[in-house]
Amino acid sequence: MRPPRHLAAGLLACLCSTAAADTVTLDNGDRISGKVERLRSGKLEIDTPYAGRLWIDAARVTSVETDGDMTVIMRDYSRRTGRLVAGTPGTLAIQARPDVSPTTVPPDRVAALLPGRIGEEDWRFTGRVNAGLTDSSGNTEVRRTNIDAEAIARRNLDRWSLTMRGNNATDRQQQTAENATIGLKYDRFVTEQLYFYGGSSLEHDPFKDIRLRTNLGVGAGAQVLDRTSTHLSLESGLDRVRTDYFAGQDLTNTALRMAIRFDHWVLPDRVQLFHTGETFLSIDNISRSFTRTQTGLRVPLRDGLLATVQWNLDWDGNPAPGRVSRDQATILSLGYRW
Repeated sequence: MRPPRHLAAGLLACLCSTAAADTVTLDNGDRISGKVERLRSGKLEIDTPYAGRLWIDAARVTSVETDGDMTVIMRDYSRRTGRLVAGTPGTLAIQARPDVSPTTVPPDRVAALLPGRIGEEDWRFTGRVNAGLTDSSGNTEVRRTNIDAEAIARRNLDRWSLTMRGNNATDRQQQTAENATIGLKYDRFVTEQLYFYGGSSLEHDPFKDIRLRTNLGVGAGAQVLDRTSTHLSLESGLDRVRTDYFAGQDLTNTALRMAIRFDHWVLPDRVQLFHTGETFLSIDNISRSFTRTQTGLRVPLRDGLLATVQWNLDWDGNPAPGRVSRDQATILSLGYRW
């Protein structure tokens, strides 16, 4: 008995699709067929025709074979392009052209894996944006909104970072909070871990009597830890800080800037602990020092969605008359990362 023509055609298409699929082999011998999309944050993303999109722990992968070209970006941001082919277990084998032998690289030196051939002059963009809203009415009428965003562009040894955070709150239609901070920083790497930077930020907070606080400075940084599960970078430099007050006397001073950026996957790909902070120690007058910090947990949901709970703590050693030194806020927000 012959199978229906449409069924035979469907089986043939399925077989052709499987034959043309990329293949990922795991350390337990399992083989997964599909389309390799990318490797990021220690997770290999593969789109399968039978189980949808899968995210596989890169440490479990022993080999990757692709039908099309891929770009392998190393941790020092050098690049390799070509088809991934079968090689020695525990390595990635890259065949740049059919007439040359594959080259191998250790997986733990790979920062990212992207489809196609991406040249040295192409930028890579990553980032996230989170927003929160609290709105209550009745006996309590409080409305609070906040936003926290970061965008990073990286090309070879150059990295640009744009950060932004802001809060606005009202209680019975009376404004109780309004602040915003925007920062822009450029990093130039001299080794895989060390870099020089130049950066500036703007801060506006009427409830601190700050019309505009600006800082502009240069310094050096180091990526102390750059692992799949843990990242830690430290920075130090000199900044020129100017604070324009609504009512108080405007101030200008030189400050020693010290910054930290840390994140760690407490539960792999489920819960991430993070902390960022920067302190400006005034050289002219220590009482003019100030600090900004953010600490919290990020929980990836699906398709790039992100839930975040964080605690912001800002400290000002020289608050305007009638203001206090410490501001803090606990924020629960939803967002998206790319």
